[in-house]
Amino acid sequence: MKKQEDQNSNATYIRKSPKRLSVITAAVVLAIIVLNILFSTIGDGQMLYVDLSRARYKSSESNMYTLSDDCSDMIADRVIPMIDQVNKERESRGEEPIKLNIVFCSDRDILEKDGLTRYVSYTARAIEKNFPNHVNVQYINIATNPSSVQKYKVNSAATLYNSDVIVEFGSEYLVQGINAFYYTEDTEDKPWAYNGEQRLTAMIMSVTRVESPICCLTTNHGETLFDGNGNIKDKYSTFISLIESAGYTVQLLDLEKEDIPEECRMIVTFDPTEDYRAFGELTEGEKSEIEKLDKYLDGSNSFFYICNPDTPVLKNLEEYLEEWGVAVSRDESNHNYVIEDRVNCMDGGTGSIVLGNYATAGLGATLTEDMRKSAYPAKVVFGNSTAISPADNYIKRFATATDTTPAYEYYGYHKNGVSRTMLDVFTSYNTATAFAGGKQYEIATDSHLFKLMTITHEPKQVQESNLTSITQSSYVLALGSTEFLSNEVLDSTAYGNTDVILSALRNTSNETVATNLALKGIYVYEVTDTFAYRACKPTVWLYCLTLIPPVLIFVAGTVITIRRKYR
Repeated sequence: MKKQEDQNSNATYIRKSPKRLSVITAAVVLAIIVLNILFSTIGDGQMLYVDLSRARYKSSESNMYTLSDDCSDMIADRVIPMIDQVNKERESRGEEPIKLNIVFCSDRDILEKDGLTRYVSYTARAIEKNFPNHVNVQYINIATNPSSVQKYKVNSAATLYNSDVIVEFGSEYLVQGINAFYYTEDTEDKPWAYNGEQRLTAMIMSVTRVESPICCLTTNHGETLFDGNGNIKDKYSTFISLIESAGYTVQLLDLEKEDIPEECRMIVTFDPTEDYRAFGELTEGEKSEIEKLDKYLDGSNSFFYICNPDTPVLKNLEEYLEEWGVAVSRDESNHNYVIEDRVNCMDGGTGSIVLGNYATAGLGATLTEDMRKSAYPAKVVFGNSTAISPADNYIKRFATATDTTPAYEYYGYHKNGVSRTMLDVFTSYNTATAFAGGKQYEIATDSHLFKLMTITHEPKQVQESNLTSITQSSYVLALGSTEFLSNEVLDSTAYGNTDVILSALRNTSNETVATNLALKGIYVYEVTDTFAYRACKPTVWLYCLTLIPPVLIFVAGTVITIRRKYR
């Protein structure tokens, strides 16, 4: 009887309290939602997560979403002091401190939905978390706000993509496409390892150097860049400004008396009228200028040689340049070519201001790739131009066409383990004519166009670890026109000469290499029973997060059921 009354009492309580139950249910659901939002926001913002991704490449034990200690230590030791030093100098000048910016070109939620861009985003955010006072990560949607990244374009024709990553510090910046953060098998498109820590750290170290890389202008060979008092001529001031805007510090260099600075990455010899000194011309204790230049180019550095139809024969320098495939085009009497084109010209038919013909394949074409993507590529002009010929020791070769690039010719050299290739950047059109000694000497044809600007490339392998290496390069640029670099041309919006020089300077500057940071493998090529077991073996955290929630729910449900049954 008592039991029946209790049951009736409970039933009456339940029937009389539907509002209370509804309020409790709603409150619980709301609390769960609020806690979920709260923990998601705080956890995501502070990167409070457990990285369950196990490295599957033998050389690495680092997880994909966790910043390695080696990377953190390298930034702390080599980058943070640089930022502090710059900000200390800014403070002394009454300027606000600045941070290193890692800029992504899309919204974060979009990037982190994609498998490739997600890893890079997490690495950048982990760096920001470790160094919040020095590093700032930004996400800019360039589709809706394209003007916000205009300053990061190499030249006016460059294109930024929503997967690009930009590292900026002060006036210095570097841009990398997403593929640069992965290693890919030559025969496949799928990446097999993530090197985002290494690439980001290299970019960060490059832009935070206290001193910019140096571009040296040689001064002791009668270079026509200078007036009689050793000052740069006014007509070439824009060229010097372009070098500085490409991230270099410009410095004059007397190569005969001075050593090449350690931070020098580019040497410019502008229309020399006197030869370099070499062995056989030196007194005791003097150093060969050719030897200095050769040792400099043994590193990953660049040399820019500029000449014109009036540049005299320079035996020592030209013999050395021929090792890099560069020879000035001359007739049998050593008269320099003078290139004229009365059809493709920009001087009303006179023919002395020649219109350049873009190379469309090979390394030289990469310098103008962004310009050529335009519906109407900018006109590039060569005033009072001579031609560059391939040296006799370079062999003509052909690259076959692919789905994306046409066939093209280049000149190659291979000797004693050294491989160099010389390629066109700009040629004449088939309507051009070469004059020498005041007489017509040679006519261009479709298969033989005059070379107006060339680039020679020597790749060098830099060992990163016992598993991988990367390629850095030395470059020699050759330009047959000093008028190409005059203010009149570079300051004109009608011509693309400025974009060509900016692109050449930036693309031949090698960035810092961050070695000894481990790769993070995505795919495994060597599979053994032991390794496959280790790679696929669940972690303790995975067991816990998989089993504990359902066990707790089961226990709680059992207890509640038993209590209700026997109440």
